[in-house]
Amino acid sequence: MAPFLFLIAVSLTVYVISYLLIRLKRLPIIANWIVLLGTSTAFLAMLVSQTMSLWYALLVILGLSFATAVLLSKQQEAKTHN
Repeated sequence: MAPFLFLIAVSLTVYVISYLLIRLKRLPIIANWIVLLGTSTAFLAMLVSQTMSLWYALLVILGLSFATAVLLSKQQEAKTHN
């Protein structure tokens, strides 16, 4: 339980800092998506590593990382075409 609470504390701190930097126009808005998707990937990776074997956990992490990269690239591509 302690690793989950530590991850929540760190992710909330990073999200607040990125939100403030976005408000000050020092970061693009996509930084919020990167922080949120990275945090969700970390939560799922921690959960899967406790319930499945190492190889399945690595496959899940790799799949989530690939899906996140595709999602962010499609979002960035849509912004450049507008």
